[in-house]
Amino acid sequence: MAKLRTLLAFPMLATVLWLTWVLGMQRGLSAAVSLLVLLLSISLALWAWVQRGAAWRVLAGLSLLAGGLWAAPTLHTPDGLPSQSPALGDWQAWTPDAQAKALASGRPVFVDFTAAWCITCQFNKRGALADAQVLADFKAKNVQLLRADWTLRDAVISAELTQLGRSGVPVYALHRPASTAAPQLLPEILSPSGLREALATLP
Repeated sequence: MAKLRTLLAFPMLATVLWLTWVLGMQRGLSAAVSLLVLLLSISLALWAWVQRGAAWRVLAGLSLLAGGLWAAPTLHTPDGLPSQSPALGDWQAWTPDAQAKALASGRPVFVDFTAAWCITCQFNKRGALADAQVLADFKAKNVQLLRADWTLRDAVISAELTQLGRSGVPVYALHRPASTAAPQLLPEILSPSGLREALATLP
């Protein structure tokens, strides 16, 4: 049981790492660092609390106080916009205007509705959406790639999701130019073969 308890600690640590990354995407790097400082102060406080003597209890209280004072202002106020725009590469940020402009020019549009806290989104982003053959097909079909970042529950993106009949992410929509039909919605878990089959139906 002692070994099992130790092994189970690693998934918990992995969860902390993931949630810290999500916080950094939502609130900025300073907030993520502040959370780590707060976790460190809590760890020190717990260790000091189980030691013998009143002085250790005082140290535990001071550690919690210091960590809270350090972290509270940054966690309360973001230091800027979420980090949703490091090098999008071939992708552009989704807006209704960007989508309408691309369709009006005769280009198909593929929209990736995603969020930093969505594990399935990250899996697809590093899997099917990064596949070399899929990227080549996007380029061959002259598809405009748009990414709608719903990390902070953007109201415009929420309205678009509702219009598509969805209430969460991931959602993958393939729009065809000069078409009055609804966009083709792909499965939540993408595969390179399935995505290539959908792209093959484009003229």
